[in-house]
Amino acid sequence: MKTKKNIPSVDLSLQVTELKEKLARSMADYINLEKRIARDRDTFSTLITTSIISQLLEVIDDLNLAYAHLQDQGLKMAIDKLINILKSYDLKPIEAENIEFDPKIMECIGAVDGKADFVVSVERPGYLLNGNCLRPARVIVGKSKK
Repeated sequence: MKTKKNIPSVDLSLQVTELKEKLARSMADYINLEKRIARDRDTFSTLITTSIISQLLEVIDDLNLAYAHLQDQGLKMAIDKLINILKSYDLKPIEAENIEFDPKIMECIGAVDGKADFVVSVERPGYLLNGNCLRPARVIVGKSKK
């Protein structure tokens, strides 16, 4: 004689609904994970680019000093080429000469007689990268005569 096994009565539609909800949550988690990974990748890329460009600016400063002493046109062409490559990454020099001092993008390293709070000379150029100050311009600012 065969015996019937006791099978608990389960509402299959309830199980299907629960599984659909779990699937929807899992898909939402996966989409959020993809977005976070893309955002992290962009952040990492920006940090690496910023770091490399910052280091190259120091090299450009040294090359400009060498050019000031040597006046070699080949060296000047190489410097300009390097700067143009960096400009393709949205690097822009800060125009500081003869404008009002802006502490957000400039660093005052001295003051001389001149038009008060206006930049008299730029000692080291500053740069913006993607609209943000990568390196402030080092400037000499005018002070009024008393």
